[in-house]
Amino acid sequence: MSAHSYPQKYHLDLSLGCQGLLEEVWRVKPKLHVFGHVHWGHGREPIYFDECQRAYESVMTARQASRWGNYGILSDVLFLLFEGGWRDTWLVLWHGVNSILWKWVMLGPGSNNGGLMVNAAVTYGNTGKVKNKVLVVDL
Repeated sequence: MSAHSYPQKYHLDLSLGCQGLLEEVWRVKPKLHVFGHVHWGHGREPIYFDECQRAYESVMTARQASRWGNYGILSDVLFLLFEGGWRDTWLVLWHGVNSILWKWVMLGPGSNNGGLMVNAAVTYGNTGKVKNKVLVVDL
């Protein structure tokens, strides 16, 4: 288990997280990672330390550095067509479908390389009011 006050990049962080912390999370691969600070990102998210997750984070990194800006779907399409974003996006789909099919064929719970990210921020957005529900995690 690990705990930090600021989130890692791309997971319940609203694109405000830390790339260095993401790399540390990949190094440690905790079963439970609890953080806060980004109030609007409150919640939980499962993570799997596999090639699908790496491809997803690669797409997100490249998209954030894209020269097309952040103008919604048009920027995303331009990124996919002209900056090679389609390759990593295809890898995300390939690894995702492969994982689902493998789990279905094996009739089991899948690999044991997953963890849970929990943004435990209790303040609702930027209101300064404690409104977010407490998150309980069974270990």
